[in-house]
Amino acid sequence: MYYPGLPHHPGHDVARRQMDGFGGMVAFELGSLEAGRAFLNAVRIFTLAESLGGVESLACHPASMTHAAVPRQERLRMGLTDGLVRLSVGIEDLEDLREDVQRGLAALG
Repeated sequence: MYYPGLPHHPGHDVARRQMDGFGGMVAFELGSLEAGRAFLNAVRIFTLAESLGGVESLACHPASMTHAAVPRQERLRMGLTDGLVRLSVGIEDLEDLREDVQRGLAALG
């Protein structure tokens, strides 16, 4: 999991000094392109989108969306693996969002 609010994140100290809170974006590794797609196909609240600047929760799979045109080896060098999923948490009910993430993870088997 990649989130600057976690003490083990490499940017935690900088984020703590520069941010008021740690933000609503989190990224995590699911291990494969297929797992990333399965997760995103299963969630119902998170909208599959890059960024619309709104208040709704969004999900992004960089390997097949924002960085799909970047050669795989270059993506990997940038830390964008095939199984990386990014969530931008919106204003929906927190319990509904938790359940949606659990639904996505359950789809992985």
